[in-house]
Amino acid sequence: MLRKATAVLSAVVVLATAVSGLAAGNTTTQQTGDDVTVVAEAILAPTAFEQATTAAATPPGCLDTAYALSAWRLPSTFSWSYNGAGAPASVASTALTALKAGTATVFTAAYRCGGTTPLKTTHVYAGTTTLTAQVSAQGTCTGNDGVSVTSWGSLPTTTLAYTCVYYRTSTMTVIASDMLIDNKLHGWFTTLPAGCSNKFDLQAVAVHERGHTAGLGHVDQATHSSQVMAPKMPSCSTVHRTLGAGDVRGLKVMYAA
Repeated sequence: MLRKATAVLSAVVVLATAVSGLAAGNTTTQQTGDDVTVVAEAILAPTAFEQATTAAATPPGCLDTAYALSAWRLPSTFSWSYNGAGAPASVASTALTALKAGTATVFTAAYRCGGTTPLKTTHVYAGTTTLTAQVSAQGTCTGNDGVSVTSWGSLPTTTLAYTCVYYRTSTMTVIASDMLIDNKLHGWFTTLPAGCSNKFDLQAVAVHERGHTAGLGHVDQATHSSQVMAPKMPSCSTVHRTLGAGDVRGLKVMYAA
Protein backbone atom coordinates (compact mmCIF):
# COMPACT_ATOMS: atom_id res chain seq x y z
CA MET A 1 0.00 0.00 0.00
CA LEU A 2 1.43 3.38 -0.97
CA ARG A 3 1.31 6.15 1.57
CA LYS A 4 -0.07 9.40 0.23
CA ALA A 5 2.71 11.98 -0.08
CA THR A 6 1.83 15.54 0.90
CA ALA A 7 5.24 17.17 1.13
CA VAL A 8 5.62 20.34 -0.96
CA LEU A 9 8.51 20.42 -3.42
CA SER A 10 10.57 23.55 -3.02
CA ALA A 11 14.27 23.12 -3.80
CA VAL A 12 15.27 23.29 -7.45
CA VAL A 13 17.41 20.23 -8.13
CA VAL A 14 18.72 18.98 -11.47
CA LEU A 15 18.35 15.19 -11.35
CA ALA A 16 19.10 14.37 -14.95
CA THR A 17 22.61 13.29 -15.89
CA ALA A 18 23.58 14.78 -19.22
CA VAL A 19 25.05 12.75 -21.99
CA SER A 20 25.21 16.11 -23.73
CA GLY A 21 23.39 19.43 -23.49
CA LEU A 22 21.78 19.19 -20.04
CA ALA A 23 19.57 22.13 -19.09
CA ALA A 24 19.23 23.30 -15.50
CA GLY A 25 15.96 24.37 -13.92
CA ASN A 26 12.27 23.41 -14.05
CA THR A 27 12.98 20.26 -12.02
CA THR A 28 12.20 19.56 -8.35
CA THR A 29 12.57 16.42 -6.25
CA GLN A 30 11.33 15.06 -2.93
CA GLN A 31 11.77 11.73 -1.18
CA THR A 32 8.39 10.88 0.32
CA GLY A 33 9.19 7.77 2.35
CA ASP A 34 7.99 4.23 1.75
CA ASP A 35 10.79 3.83 -0.82
CA VAL A 36 9.14 6.38 -3.14
CA THR A 37 10.73 9.44 -4.75
CA VAL A 38 8.71 12.09 -6.60
CA VAL A 39 10.16 14.36 -9.28
CA ALA A 40 8.39 17.29 -10.94
CA GLU A 41 9.11 18.58 -14.46
CA ALA A 42 7.57 21.62 -16.16
CA ILE A 43 7.43 22.84 -19.74
CA LEU A 44 7.29 26.61 -20.14
CA ALA A 45 6.10 29.17 -22.66
CA PRO A 46 9.03 30.94 -24.36
CA THR A 47 9.98 34.60 -24.28
CA ALA A 48 9.67 36.50 -27.58
CA PHE A 49 13.42 36.09 -28.18
CA GLU A 50 13.31 32.35 -27.50
CA GLN A 51 10.29 32.00 -29.78
CA ALA A 52 12.19 33.65 -32.64
CA THR A 53 15.32 31.57 -31.99
CA THR A 54 13.38 28.31 -32.03
CA ALA A 55 11.49 29.26 -35.18
CA ALA A 56 14.80 29.93 -36.94
CA ALA A 57 16.46 26.66 -35.85
CA THR A 58 17.73 24.59 -38.82
CA PRO A 59 17.89 21.75 -39.60
CA PRO A 60 14.78 20.65 -37.66
CA GLY A 61 16.58 18.55 -35.07
CA CYS A 62 17.89 15.92 -37.49
CA LEU A 63 21.58 16.49 -36.75
CA ASP A 64 21.37 17.56 -33.11
CA THR A 65 22.00 14.43 -31.03
CA ALA A 66 21.93 16.07 -27.58
CA TYR A 67 19.90 14.34 -24.91
CA ALA A 68 19.70 14.05 -21.12
CA LEU A 69 18.58 11.13 -18.98
CA SER A 70 16.86 11.14 -15.60
CA ALA A 71 17.27 8.47 -12.93
CA TRP A 72 14.01 6.54 -13.38
CA ARG A 73 12.83 4.02 -15.97
CA LEU A 74 9.39 2.82 -16.97
CA PRO A 75 8.17 -0.73 -16.41
CA SER A 76 7.21 -2.84 -19.42
CA THR A 77 3.73 -1.24 -19.49
CA PHE A 78 2.68 2.30 -18.56
CA SER A 79 -1.07 2.69 -18.02
CA TRP A 80 -2.70 6.13 -17.92
CA SER A 81 -6.16 7.68 -17.70
CA TYR A 82 -7.68 11.02 -18.77
CA ASN A 83 -9.99 13.47 -17.04
CA GLY A 84 -11.31 15.99 -19.57
CA ALA A 85 -13.07 18.23 -17.03
CA GLY A 86 -12.00 21.82 -17.56
CA ALA A 87 -10.57 21.27 -21.04
CA PRO A 88 -10.73 24.54 -23.02
CA ALA A 89 -13.54 24.67 -25.57
CA SER A 90 -11.02 25.04 -28.41
CA VAL A 91 -9.70 21.50 -27.83
CA ALA A 92 -12.29 19.78 -25.63
CA SER A 93 -13.48 17.40 -28.35
CA THR A 94 -10.03 16.62 -29.75
CA ALA A 95 -7.76 16.72 -26.69
CA LEU A 96 -7.81 13.01 -25.95
CA THR A 97 -6.86 12.11 -29.53
CA ALA A 98 -3.95 14.56 -29.34
CA LEU A 99 -2.80 13.22 -25.98
CA LYS A 100 -2.91 9.64 -27.25
CA ALA A 101 -0.92 10.64 -30.34
CA GLY A 102 1.68 12.49 -28.27
CA THR A 103 2.06 9.53 -25.93
CA ALA A 104 2.42 7.12 -28.85
CA THR A 105 5.18 9.29 -30.34
CA VAL A 106 7.36 8.70 -27.28
CA PHE A 107 6.59 5.00 -26.97
CA THR A 108 7.46 4.38 -30.63
CA ALA A 109 10.38 6.86 -30.70
CA ALA A 110 8.81 8.50 -33.77
CA TYR A 111 11.59 10.48 -35.48
CA ARG A 112 10.63 13.63 -37.38
CA CYS A 113 13.31 12.90 -39.96
CA GLY A 114 11.92 9.43 -40.62
CA GLY A 115 11.24 6.13 -38.90
CA THR A 116 10.22 4.65 -35.56
CA THR A 117 12.03 2.36 -33.11
CA PRO A 118 10.60 -0.62 -31.17
CA LEU A 119 11.04 -0.02 -27.43
CA LYS A 120 10.96 -2.36 -24.43
CA THR A 121 8.13 -0.36 -22.85
CA THR A 122 4.62 0.35 -24.10
CA HIS A 123 1.65 2.45 -23.02
CA VAL A 124 -1.98 1.50 -22.42
CA TYR A 125 -4.81 4.03 -22.31
CA ALA A 126 -7.01 2.92 -19.41
CA GLY A 127 -9.99 5.18 -20.16
CA THR A 128 -11.50 8.25 -18.55
CA THR A 129 -11.47 8.89 -14.82
CA THR A 130 -12.87 11.30 -12.25
CA LEU A 131 -9.46 11.43 -10.55
CA THR A 132 -7.26 14.46 -11.22
CA ALA A 133 -3.53 14.86 -11.60
CA GLN A 134 -2.01 15.37 -8.17
CA VAL A 135 -0.44 18.72 -9.04
CA SER A 136 -1.22 22.00 -7.28
CA ALA A 137 -1.91 25.40 -8.85
CA GLN A 138 1.48 26.47 -7.47
CA GLY A 139 3.22 23.77 -9.49
CA THR A 140 3.98 21.17 -6.83
CA CYS A 141 3.30 17.44 -6.57
CA THR A 142 0.69 16.88 -3.89
CA GLY A 143 0.38 13.13 -3.39
CA ASN A 144 0.87 9.63 -4.72
CA ASP A 145 -2.20 7.47 -5.31
CA GLY A 146 -0.39 5.09 -7.66
CA VAL A 147 -2.60 6.09 -10.62
CA SER A 148 -1.31 7.96 -13.71
CA VAL A 149 -3.77 10.72 -14.62
CA THR A 150 -3.71 13.49 -17.21
CA SER A 151 -6.06 16.38 -16.45
CA TRP A 152 -6.55 20.17 -16.67
CA GLY A 153 -6.12 22.94 -14.10
CA SER A 154 -4.35 26.10 -12.97
CA LEU A 155 -0.55 26.36 -13.07
CA PRO A 156 2.03 29.13 -12.52
CA THR A 157 2.04 31.93 -15.10
CA THR A 158 4.60 30.68 -17.63
CA THR A 159 3.90 26.96 -17.20
CA LEU A 160 2.15 25.11 -20.02
CA ALA A 161 2.08 21.69 -18.35
CA TYR A 162 3.54 19.95 -15.32
CA THR A 163 4.43 16.30 -14.84
CA CYS A 164 5.03 14.50 -11.55
CA VAL A 165 6.87 11.19 -11.74
CA TYR A 166 6.69 8.81 -8.78
CA TYR A 167 9.26 6.04 -8.79
CA ARG A 168 10.46 3.30 -6.48
CA THR A 169 13.71 4.58 -4.98
CA SER A 170 15.27 1.13 -4.62
CA THR A 171 14.62 0.02 -8.21
CA MET A 172 14.27 3.38 -10.02
CA THR A 173 11.04 2.03 -11.59
CA VAL A 174 8.12 4.38 -12.25
CA ILE A 175 5.01 3.74 -10.15
CA ALA A 176 2.86 6.53 -11.59
CA SER A 177 3.16 9.77 -13.56
CA ASP A 178 0.59 12.58 -13.49
CA MET A 179 0.31 15.41 -16.02
CA LEU A 180 -1.57 18.67 -15.39
CA ILE A 181 -2.18 20.97 -18.37
CA ASP A 182 -2.87 24.68 -17.91
CA ASN A 183 -6.44 25.76 -18.70
CA LYS A 184 -6.37 29.34 -17.44
CA LEU A 185 -3.68 31.39 -19.14
CA HIS A 186 -2.56 29.74 -22.38
CA GLY A 187 -4.41 29.07 -25.63
CA TRP A 188 -4.36 25.59 -27.18
CA PHE A 189 -4.90 23.95 -30.55
CA THR A 190 -4.90 20.44 -31.96
CA THR A 191 -5.09 21.67 -35.58
CA LEU A 192 -2.90 24.68 -36.36
CA PRO A 193 -5.31 27.60 -36.91
CA ALA A 194 -4.95 30.19 -39.65
CA GLY A 195 -3.44 33.38 -38.30
CA CYS A 196 -2.26 31.59 -35.17
CA SER A 197 -1.01 33.86 -32.39
CA ASN A 198 0.34 32.76 -29.01
CA LYS A 199 -1.39 29.37 -28.99
CA PHE A 200 0.30 26.07 -28.21
CA ASP A 201 0.11 22.61 -29.75
CA LEU A 202 -1.40 20.22 -27.21
CA GLN A 203 0.01 17.17 -28.98
CA ALA A 204 3.55 18.55 -28.92
CA VAL A 205 3.32 19.41 -25.23
CA ALA A 206 2.12 15.86 -24.56
CA VAL A 207 5.20 14.51 -26.36
CA HIS A 208 7.47 16.60 -24.12
CA GLU A 209 5.72 15.61 -20.90
CA ARG A 210 5.62 11.91 -21.79
CA GLY A 211 9.32 12.21 -22.53
CA HIS A 212 9.78 13.12 -18.87
CA THR A 213 7.65 10.17 -17.81
CA ALA A 214 9.93 7.91 -19.86
CA GLY A 215 13.07 9.34 -18.26
CA LEU A 216 14.21 12.03 -20.69
CA GLY A 217 15.50 15.24 -19.11
CA HIS A 218 15.76 18.79 -20.39
CA VAL A 219 18.45 19.83 -22.85
CA ASP A 220 19.74 23.39 -23.12
CA GLN A 221 17.23 25.79 -24.68
CA ALA A 222 19.82 28.10 -26.23
CA THR A 223 21.73 25.41 -28.11
CA HIS A 224 19.17 22.61 -28.60
CA SER A 225 15.82 24.34 -29.12
CA SER A 226 14.92 22.02 -32.02
CA GLN A 227 14.72 19.04 -29.64
CA VAL A 228 11.38 18.18 -28.04
CA MET A 229 13.09 18.07 -24.65
CA ALA A 230 14.14 21.72 -24.71
CA PRO A 231 12.41 23.23 -21.66
CA LYS A 232 10.34 25.79 -23.59
CA MET A 233 7.81 25.06 -26.34
CA PRO A 234 7.37 27.42 -29.32
CA SER A 235 3.87 28.71 -29.97
CA CYS A 236 2.02 28.20 -33.26
CA SER A 237 4.22 25.28 -34.30
CA THR A 238 3.62 21.56 -34.79
CA VAL A 239 7.28 20.62 -35.33
CA HIS A 240 7.59 19.06 -31.87
CA ARG A 241 4.87 16.50 -32.53
CA THR A 242 7.72 14.20 -33.51
CA LEU A 243 11.12 13.70 -31.93
CA GLY A 244 14.48 15.18 -32.80
CA ALA A 245 17.62 13.07 -33.18
CA GLY A 246 18.71 13.59 -29.59
CA ASP A 247 15.28 12.75 -28.21
CA VAL A 248 15.28 9.46 -30.13
CA ARG A 249 18.85 8.67 -29.15
CA GLY A 250 17.99 9.06 -25.47
CA LEU A 251 14.99 6.73 -25.74
CA LYS A 252 17.10 4.13 -27.53
CA VAL A 253 19.73 4.23 -24.79
CA MET A 254 17.05 3.47 -22.20
CA TYR A 255 14.64 1.18 -24.02
CA ALA A 256 15.92 -0.13 -27.35
CA ALA A 257 14.49 -3.64 -27.83
